[in-house]
Amino acid sequence: MAFLAPFFLLLGLLAAPIILLYMLRLRRREMVVSSTLLWQKLLRDREANAPWQRLRRNLLLFLQLLILGLLVLALARPFLPVPSLVNSSVVVVLDGSASMQATDVELTRFAAAQAEARRLVNDLGGGNQMTLILAGQTPVVLSPPTTDKTVLRQAIEQAQPENGAADWTAAFALAAGAAQGFQDARIILISDGGLPGDLPPLPAELVYVPVGSNGENLAISALATRATGDGVELFASVSNQGVIDREALLTITLDGVLFDSRRVVAPGQSTANVTWSLPPDTAVIQAHLSNHQGDNLSLDDTAWAVHEGGVSNRALLVTQGNLFLEQVFGVLPGVEAFKTAPGSDLLNENGAAAFDLYVFDGVPLPQPLPAADMLIINPQSGGGGDLFTVNDVFSNTVAIRLTDSPLLQFVDWRNVNVRQAQEVVAPWAQTLVQAQGGPLLQIGQRGGYRVALLNFDLRDSDLPLQIAFPILMANLTGWLSPGRAFDAPTGLQPGEPVSIMPGASSTAVTVIKPDGATWRADVGEGAVIFAETDQLGLYQVRLRDGGAGGEERPAGSFAVNLFNPAESAILPAAQVQVGQTAVTIAEEGAVGQREFWPWLLALAFLVLLVEWWVHHRGAQLPRLKLR
Repeated sequence: MAFLAPFFLLLGLLAAPIILLYMLRLRRREMVVSSTLLWQKLLRDREANAPWQRLRRNLLLFLQLLILGLLVLALARPFLPVPSLVNSSVVVVLDGSASMQATDVELTRFAAAQAEARRLVNDLGGGNQMTLILAGQTPVVLSPPTTDKTVLRQAIEQAQPENGAADWTAAFALAAGAAQGFQDARIILISDGGLPGDLPPLPAELVYVPVGSNGENLAISALATRATGDGVELFASVSNQGVIDREALLTITLDGVLFDSRRVVAPGQSTANVTWSLPPDTAVIQAHLSNHQGDNLSLDDTAWAVHEGGVSNRALLVTQGNLFLEQVFGVLPGVEAFKTAPGSDLLNENGAAAFDLYVFDGVPLPQPLPAADMLIINPQSGGGGDLFTVNDVFSNTVAIRLTDSPLLQFVDWRNVNVRQAQEVVAPWAQTLVQAQGGPLLQIGQRGGYRVALLNFDLRDSDLPLQIAFPILMANLTGWLSPGRAFDAPTGLQPGEPVSIMPGASSTAVTVIKPDGATWRADVGEGAVIFAETDQLGLYQVRLRDGGAGGEERPAGSFAVNLFNPAESAILPAAQVQVGQTAVTIAEEGAVGQREFWPWLLALAFLVLLVEWWVHHRGAQLPRLKLR
């Protein structure tokens, strides 16, 4: 045994004053007498006596000296030399990737890694420092260099694993920077392996501490859809990362409703592929593996897929024939346009909407109205029902006021000439373009759906010949029935950002995460970047439009899955490759320092309680009353 602060042993000299106080203490035997009158002279004689007496055995004196001895030893910080990986200042890198959530050890691999890190903290010498780094999607420094073991232990307890792969290049760059400040520093990696093979060399010695016991794991490695002539085809791939043949139940759910369950057999180190034919209106698919034994990682047992982003953007042009409209809707991105004549069977009699957007070009509106968004061009008299009223035709169509609206962004109306327009009265609508004779362009919302009114025939104007026409139609279509507002790939990994492109009228974006939490951002000039994709599951995107009362509307969904073979292959690695060096499993060749002063403090506290009891109650043990 040795001491880190041996000068505190000098405090043991405080035992001398304690002993002197007991020697100076006057001890008299208590006697019961009938009166103190005859004892007064004797008392005066005793007061003149010297206080020095022979030191006798005293339990209180022994307990107080024991307390002092324990406190002095604790302050001197005794330690025992033990085999350890720590013999200097170290940088500890904790693997926080998805594979560290495997349960092939007690609790999880990450819990085992935390226990290893705490053991290293216990072995840390008095003059040595430790830096803690968590290797995740974005590596972070859990604790800067410090000798405070309490701070280090708190940092270890607060660390949490993530659901994706770790950025090892950035993590080792942080570790190299932390190690350069110390002489003979060590970098200790606590991981299950699985590092990429192109990592640069490190400026300090690397020590590898593995965690994990086996690599048995069954994972959904792919889930994708494609449109066919008969509907939607679903493809699922189940990978067996272990060496034992496995069988599992693969369950498919469509839009929250159970669709099918199949038994899947995946041989060891092999993959089983399964396909389904799904209904054409399928939006969200969830696949889940169950009833399988020997699976040590649950993160890759569930996967999601979104067909067509979960948003259909089908537009129906109801017209007698308009080449301008047909051409512009044929090139609008995210919109699949169909054409029909008035009275077609495509207009359901019950008002149910088979399309997301109806464009009525100079034709009477069907009754009842379709339950969908509508763009009404050249509204007809007597055909608006309770939606609008057409009073007359006016020719003074020079625009006198343009509302500051995103729908008119980049639309130059100064050179637009209109021969005549309909005088339309729609109290629910907001006027975007006001002419001398009446509104030319109005928008609003009725019955939960959006409606835009362009109050003139396109062939009575030169608008289709202006560059403003495709811009205006794109803005209106984006507001009425927006196309796909984002482009999220099928294999979107945790931590990868998603770029959201709202429509011209959108003022804010809301993303509902898989756990129900919401993320909101205001729309600026460019795209909105959503980077909080650390959870596995389905994310729902909603757009808010300031021009329509701030109501939110769905804009689709995207899925984040753990389609990462390196994370699903959870077999612990026997070595890791860093630069040109293959680092094998570390051996505890160094000598660490295992301090035990907290136990001395705890023992001193217990002795203090005994001393208090003896002082107030005597040396007798408490008696239990028996009934």
